[in-house]
Amino acid sequence: VGFLLPDDVMIEMVFIVRADMLPPDCDSPSPDQEYSMKIGNLTPNISLTIQSGTYAETIDPTFDCGSGPPDMIIAMNAGLYAYDSWRVVIEYLSVHTGVVGVFTDYNEHSGLNCASLGGGKSRDSLYVNPFRQPRTMPVYSMNLPQFSNGFMYVYNEQELDM
Repeated sequence: VGFLLPDDVMIEMVFIVRADMLPPDCDSPSPDQEYSMKIGNLTPNISLTIQSGTYAETIDPTFDCGSGPPDMIIAMNAGLYAYDSWRVVIEYLSVHTGVVGVFTDYNEHSGLNCASLGGGKSRDSLYVNPFRQPRTMPVYSMNLPQFSNGFMYVYNEQELDM
């Protein structure tokens, strides 16, 4: 993929994973230590880091993961409405309007509530994700269709200069 990028474009991807969601072979050395793994440079202009934790609890709430603030925050099946740890992310995006936030959610009801946290423009950006899981997920506690990454919405949507 790196060969598709111009030489002056550098991409650093930092994947934040809750400690309880890490695979068993990625356990931290001790319960009070976080897990961090740098894959390194996949190509001369792409690097990847996997970091355990949540923002504001174990990771710098200013979103500096070592190389400065992000240009974009992406969270799949985020459930912004269900987890308090996302509150810091929403506050960050509301203050830093130059940072784009792209989120997916399992169902339209949750997606609408989460997108509404970002205001009217974010709420209006909610749509069915064309790249969602094609089969519905069985959920017996509610009668709403659920799809992994089923609905997508954007905070601080911007037009790109071409």
